[in-house]
Amino acid sequence: MFESLRRAISGEPTDRRAELFAERGRVVEALEQRRAMLEDKRRTRVEALFPEGPVPGAGAGRFPDLDPFNFEEAEEQSWLVAVAQRIIDGFPGSEALLSQLDATFRGFSDANHYRVVEGGPWERLLAWRDATLRAWDIEREVPLYLSAGGGARVLGCKEPFVVLDHVALVGLDDEEVRFVLATTLGHLFFGNLRIFSFHRLMEVLDKMPSMSGLIARGLGMIPAIGNTISRGIELARSVNDQVIRKTNMVVGLRQHLLCDRLAALALGDAGPAQRYFVHLVLGQAAAGPDEVAAAHRRLVEQGRALHERLIEGKIDLHMLSIVGPTAAFAAYRAFKLDEWRRDDRSARIARGLYVTRTRLLEYRRSHRALEDEIRFLEGRVLELHERLAKVDEELRGLEAGAIEAGVTGAGDEVAAAAPPPPPVSPPAAS
Repeated sequence: MFESLRRAISGEPTDRRAELFAERGRVVEALEQRRAMLEDKRRTRVEALFPEGPVPGAGAGRFPDLDPFNFEEAEEQSWLVAVAQRIIDGFPGSEALLSQLDATFRGFSDANHYRVVEGGPWERLLAWRDATLRAWDIEREVPLYLSAGGGARVLGCKEPFVVLDHVALVGLDDEEVRFVLATTLGHLFFGNLRIFSFHRLMEVLDKMPSMSGLIARGLGMIPAIGNTISRGIELARSVNDQVIRKTNMVVGLRQHLLCDRLAALALGDAGPAQRYFVHLVLGQAAAGPDEVAAAHRRLVEQGRALHERLIEGKIDLHMLSIVGPTAAFAAYRAFKLDEWRRDDRSARIARGLYVTRTRLLEYRRSHRALEDEIRFLEGRVLELHERLAKVDEELRGLEAGAIEAGVTGAGDEVAAAAPPPPPVSPPAAS
């Protein structure tokens, strides 16, 4: 910093690109060091958390007291989720508004979709739902609806329910339908329903922008909570809106990957998922077992190539989600599920060797010092990620400006003098 100030005062030319390359190198080095320290602390925690033998009652598709910790997310996603949750928690009147949204979506489903009930069509879905929730040790009533379009989704926050697209289920075998239901129910296990519900509020306001002010004023007339909610809506329409949207898209896509893993565990077989991914992209064109298997292998390789481009920074997950917010991402999901099945964590969970909610809570109470160190390092890693992203963004801006202005000679000299951007190790797979 002082050297830059000295050059500025003396009038010496300042090469911003060279400075940014140097800063990037320092940030990457610090990031790698903090990551190594963080991984060491996490290994210490994991070794103490995992049981010496299977969890009592685990096995045969049952995973009592299973904690989401077993599917720990990458630090960038954890940071994004934490920021969005803080915004929602601080949203004036959020609880009342989300409860009203629950009632609205439930009423809409009752008015437009078919609710699956005992003794009626598709009643077998109820037994499959109950078996799936028992596998994850979730005890709650989750209504099921069938719609003619719209895809499979979880609606509601405090009282969630599932809507399955009947059209999309046509042509699938029973095990594939069970996988679709299980991967949709998986969102209840991981939570984040508040983020999804809040995002749907944004979508409602987007569809009638001219009515947003009227809606806010109308809500302001509700006794006791109306003015609070009205102010909250105006707040959500600002910068917080963008954070919620970004989080919903990225978390929504990545959580699909986690829910696929949960569904495969509950079914005890990845075959239904593999067939489902193939049918998502090819319909019934690949009918025979050999054709389906060959198509799945190709999807996995296609998804692997996409993942490598993501890691190299050639494409951005946020942009993929924006281009196709409702897309199935079948090839990427096929690759990530195949990768997970080869991961030691998957084998451990299948054998009942996993971290339980009870054990994790007790551990955090008795090892507060270690947990504080882990949280501190996680925060530092996230700060470095943010700084690295800003440096990369400024470098891209300078590069784009040089190209637009037709400056090539001087830029080439700087590029030759500056070291290439050092590689950054990809975050731990979620």
